[in-house]
Amino acid sequence: MKTQQRREKARQDIRQSILDEAREIITREGFAALTMRKLAERVDYSPASIYMHFRNRDQIAKEISRVSYADLLATLTAATTDAIATPAARFRALCHAYVSFGLKNPQTYSLIFMEDPAYLTAVFAEQSADDPATRSYTLLVEIAQDLIAAGFRANKATPIELAETIWAGLHGIVSLKLTCPAFPTSPAETLTSLMADTFLQGLATPTPAKKHNRPGIKPSA
Repeated sequence: MKTQQRREKARQDIRQSILDEAREIITREGFAALTMRKLAERVDYSPASIYMHFRNRDQIAKEISRVSYADLLATLTAATTDAIATPAARFRALCHAYVSFGLKNPQTYSLIFMEDPAYLTAVFAEQSADDPATRSYTLLVEIAQDLIAAGFRANKATPIELAETIWAGLHGIVSLKLTCPAFPTSPAETLTSLMADTFLQGLATPTPAKKHNRPGIKPSA
């Protein structure tokens, strides 16, 4: 290995050790506990050395989250391939993939969705279009758009409103299972299937037309 390659590998190794330790601090102690001085002590480097790799702790938070969201995006993308025949089938696949990801990766899920608001604020500041978090969200909106185009409508809900409602339901299942292990008692897979089926049935049901009474005629009791 050439000298320049060895130096680059050493730099990447140091950078990764900083990220690993920072993630451990955030997970165990919260984002407020993460300081550059504490991080330097944990990885046995000087604070100045940490600043050679990251401008501040917000940049560290962004990088940790980017990797976690990349894992989520890969999971959702694989589950919702275009080879799946219908929007409803893609929607069901996404629901199960999302919940499965959260329960199989509890620390990662908690970090990107249930952490200190200050951490999440740092993560989502100045998001770019190609960021894994943005792309994961865009995928959810695209599936909502496909559902609407296929006739699954919820009054005048926009694709974004529909996508965020779906997200809220899935997050509810994962967060309850992670934080309240004794409740709900039903398996997560059962809850996910029931939520997806109920959601689709509700969207497929036509909205009842409002009844208009003729002038001078009172509605029957």
